[in-house]
This record gives sequence, structure tokens and C-alpha cells, in this order.
Amino acid sequence: MSIAKILEVGRLWSAALVLSTLLAAAAIRWPQPLPIMPAVVAALVLGPPLLLALVVLVRWRLPEADQGGE
Repeated sequence: MSIAKILEVGRLWSAALVLSTLLAAAAIRWPQPLPIMPAVVAALVLGPPLLLALVVLVRWRLPEADQGGE
């Protein structure tokens, strides 16, 4: 793996760790459960996969015709 990829994975992992820490701190501060709102639940469940799919579609490039492949 190249250094750039390692740094990119490290940044993503760090962001996930910070988000996890913030969520844990919020759970300590507000121990009562939040009311369930269907629109917010749908956004939280469907948002990340759709965002990931968008990132993949934007960054995905097919190889040039002269680079082999099948």
C-alpha cells in the first residue's frame, strides 16, 4: 500500500474515532433516550450508504483501452 493510501485510511479511521468519542460523551451527558423520528432514522440509516455509493461512483475510473484487461 502506498503512503498516500495509508494516510487516507488513517484520516478516515481518526474521524470515525472522534465521532465515536463524541457520541459516547453525548450518551453520558444525555442518558435519556431520544424520541424516535422516522425521517431522522431514515436519514441516518440510508444516508451513509448513499454517500459512500456517490463517492465510489465519482472516483471510479475504468482502465484505458490499451492497458489490458478482459
